[in-house]
Amino acid sequence: MKRYVLGVDIGTSGCKCTLLDDLGNLVASASSEYMAAISGDGYAEQNPLEWYQAMILCLHDFKTSYGIDLHDISSVCATGQMQGATFLDSEGKPVRPSILWNDLRSVAESDEINEKMGDHFVDATSFAATSSLTISKYLWVRKNEPEIFNNISKITFASSFISFMLTGRISADRNNITLSGLNDINKNDWSKSILDAFNIPEEVLPELTDSFETVGTITREAAALTGLKVGIPVIAGGGDASCESYSIGIAGTNKLKIRLGSAADMSLVIPISTLPPGSALSGLRDVLPDHMLVGQYTKSCAASVKWARNVFYSEIPTSDDAYSKMDQDASQVPIGADGLTFHPYLTGENAPYFDSNLRGKFSGINIGHTRGHFVRAVYEGVSFSILDVLNSFSIFQIATDIIFVGGGTKSKVWLQILSNVLGKAGTAAKNGDASFGAALIAGEGAGVFNAEEAIRMNISQGRKIIPTESSDVYSPFFENYKQLVGK
Repeated sequence: MKRYVLGVDIGTSGCKCTLLDDLGNLVASASSEYMAAISGDGYAEQNPLEWYQAMILCLHDFKTSYGIDLHDISSVCATGQMQGATFLDSEGKPVRPSILWNDLRSVAESDEINEKMGDHFVDATSFAATSSLTISKYLWVRKNEPEIFNNISKITFASSFISFMLTGRISADRNNITLSGLNDINKNDWSKSILDAFNIPEEVLPELTDSFETVGTITREAAALTGLKVGIPVIAGGGDASCESYSIGIAGTNKLKIRLGSAADMSLVIPISTLPPGSALSGLRDVLPDHMLVGQYTKSCAASVKWARNVFYSEIPTSDDAYSKMDQDASQVPIGADGLTFHPYLTGENAPYFDSNLRGKFSGINIGHTRGHFVRAVYEGVSFSILDVLNSFSIFQIATDIIFVGGGTKSKVWLQILSNVLGKAGTAAKNGDASFGAALIAGEGAGVFNAEEAIRMNISQGRKIIPTESSDVYSPFFENYKQLVGK
């Protein structure tokens, strides 16, 4: 009898589902897009029922395109976007669209949190309040939508909403709550001091689970809608960042995850026991118990490459063909792009400058530069921005090896430049995303397979990246990059 496990990733722009066999091997993946409602004044919302429908469409694709018998799926785990807020009434129905992580309307509320609690909030959560946090969104609804607010029975998160729709149980995993602003990172629980300070009843919060815990089983109603088998377990899972990190097995190692997505995310997963005595916990509680996910990100990584494609290669209609041509052109340009330097601050910058007013720029343009020079400069500039982050935070100095994930790994030229700039070898993971990580948690949590062995097999099949140039060759170009930052 065939046996599969299912991972579901509820992203901002679509749902991705991944199916693994009972050894942890990839069998199939499917995606279904949806749109967020985004306004010019900073609102970003989605109907959470669209997430569930998108998952159902992916399951239908497994059945029709791959011939998968959905009754052969033996466990499910959901992951997804973090920091948002999904509000349910007493019957478990959404009272309004979910407010997403990138919604900016609650700036005044986050300022109020910082003014009222200051360092006490930072001590509890490990960061200052921002409009991204769930608590800020909750306070905004209370202030601005009182009729809707009075109907709120529970707050939950994107992946937890999927688990609820499948099982009927409203819960949240301890990884997801670490970007809610409602948690105590040291106790790994809801923060009584924060709830009391803002008069938030604990009854409105979901019960907490560990990431590998069984939340419940597929109900008859869910089975009728999805095609899944009644009674199979649903595992809690976690947020997308931690599930992605879990998929490549970096916990407790000196391996650094670099995600070449629209933004560049750099993360380590560190056992709490290895931190110096008395040191404050900083980062996210990981899906693995007693581990912290720590990291930083830049704002424009693959987004810069996509921008270059749209500007310089718009005549090539197929994206894959355009990117292939970009690699070809960039490979013909020498190191340093003949004096052309790019700063990828197209939408401001997060780490290491945390300045939304920074802007991207090309410096040193001359009449001999071709579009290949501009592409080479973009590849190098994004690589320099990643090196800038790694040099700016001491925690990253423990990294001896790198696991690369994300869409940017498809570019062999860019990935080789990045390896050369960093002066470190690495591996482009064969599979490494949040839905794959969720599927691994589904298998491990339900006892279908040993996820550690599946992860080792996955990484062993990845593409090895070895520096072909000494990082010293890039040093003068990086120093020039730093001098021209504009800080």
